[in-house]
Amino acid sequence: MSLTTRLAELVAFDTQNPSGDERPAVDALAVQLRELGAAAVDVRAVGTHAFVYARFGAGRPRLLVNAHVDTVPANAGYTTPAHTLVERNGRLHGLGAADTKGAIAAVMQAISDVNAAGRPPQGVGVLFSGDEERRGTCIREFLAEPALASGLERAVVCEPTGCAVGWRHRGIGAAEAVVTSAGGHSSLVDTIASPIAVLARAAVALDDMGRRYRKQGPPGFEGLCLNVASLDGGLAFNVIPTRGALRMSLRPAPGADLDALMAEAEQIARAAVTPFPMEWSVINANPPFQTRDVATFRPLLGAYADHPIDLGFWTEAALLAAAGIDAVVFGPGNIQQAHAADEFVEISQLEAAHQAFVRLFSLGSFSDSSSEAAAP
Repeated sequence: MSLTTRLAELVAFDTQNPSGDERPAVDALAVQLRELGAAAVDVRAVGTHAFVYARFGAGRPRLLVNAHVDTVPANAGYTTPAHTLVERNGRLHGLGAADTKGAIAAVMQAISDVNAAGRPPQGVGVLFSGDEERRGTCIREFLAEPALASGLERAVVCEPTGCAVGWRHRGIGAAEAVVTSAGGHSSLVDTIASPIAVLARAAVALDDMGRRYRKQGPPGFEGLCLNVASLDGGLAFNVIPTRGALRMSLRPAPGADLDALMAEAEQIARAAVTPFPMEWSVINANPPFQTRDVATFRPLLGAYADHPIDLGFWTEAALLAAAGIDAVVFGPGNIQQAHAADEFVEISQLEAAHQAFVRLFSLGSFSDSSSEAAAP
């Protein structure tokens, strides 16, 4: 099977998140991974999502290669069927071609090639996971399962970086603050507080917090990107609303403590609305990411690791790093094409990524072959 054929088969699966179905693609990849000689293949359902994890060689892998099977919904404006791979001017167009089905095809073809050369992968885990585009439930489930994730030390997380090595990016946290009231006729507003007015004080206080951080952080990551995103509630100009809701988000720099910053934001919001009670709910908590030691990835990815880049988008490498697995982000395609109509990956980049993975899988054993590590 050729690299392009593999990608065409993957693009044909409708894995749009949330409207599509990841399981058929995951099951097909599981069959192929077994055919490629994986020592063990685990397929797991996580709610309506799914992942497949394959281990190559004896013992527990110490190196993980990860890519996601799901895509965002097809953007308006496609000029060709989103689930049909189309070649035009050195580019392969199709939903997920860059993000990240091209990487999956490159990984699978690389395993096939090293097998054919008599150098099958040893001590490598390959994880193709769902739900990356929304909640990250599959990667979290994988990391929470010691039988799967224990022993892993390093990871290459596939995202469209233009075949550059990404080594750090911001995190993102979001929360909703809610204030309630008895409500009533607007003529009574001097005695019945408006939740909107109360939360407006919190909005200003949170905005001030963002301003205080604007010059803090490493070069290229100054500030918190603190965003007061919405302030909702109310029915009419002459009605005191019974409920108001404020939504905010912030994006901490690599190395920053997301939990501490979210706790500070909550404290500031509560102080601003005093004496009124306020409910505070964290609705998103994805930590920032930074590779511990990029140099250790040079034997794996060669010269690609010599010039690591900052990333402007969040990746699940942050969750692996938070679990103690040092990671980098690498893959064919460009983030400008991801999520866009007529998404594409350049054939030259797809082939470059394929060769990079051939190198990685040819390096030898990355396994812990102790008796404990070899246990199922």
